[in-house]
Amino acid sequence: MNPIFLATISDQHKLLFDKPEQFKQYLHTFPSGKRVELTVEKLKHPRSNNQNAYYWGCVVKLIAQHTGHDPEMVHELLKQLHAPKWHFTNVRLHLAAPGLPEAVIPTSTTRLDTIAFTEYTEKCRVWACEFLGLQIPLPGEVTV
Repeated sequence: MNPIFLATISDQHKLLFDKPEQFKQYLHTFPSGKRVELTVEKLKHPRSNNQNAYYWGCVVKLIAQHTGHDPEMVHELLKQLHAPKWHFTNVRLHLAAPGLPEAVIPTSTTRLDTIAFTEYTEKCRVWACEFLGLQIPLPGEVTV
């Protein structure tokens, strides 16, 4: 297990660590001259509680009421239709049934960051309008 250290990139493109002393202490656990691997990634922000409340309390709820289906069933359908997908082929997934060319599994919506979840929710709204004739209010137009 490796610790995660958060930092900001300055105007001069230098790393400004949130906890520089902890980072220094961690570096001292390695012998001098030892080569290391450093990974820098853009910080992802998981979907917010407000986004989740809007999705379940407005989008899923209105579609469930309109169709008469259970909210969990509606959520599963929306994931199948609009969530990003993981694609597995028999070559990569040895557990797949013989003869199955590809298995496609929707990503769990809990894995989506704020931007991806906003895009997902908007696709759900557009689908509801186009295929069900259901107008779902925008997030700022309703409280949940």
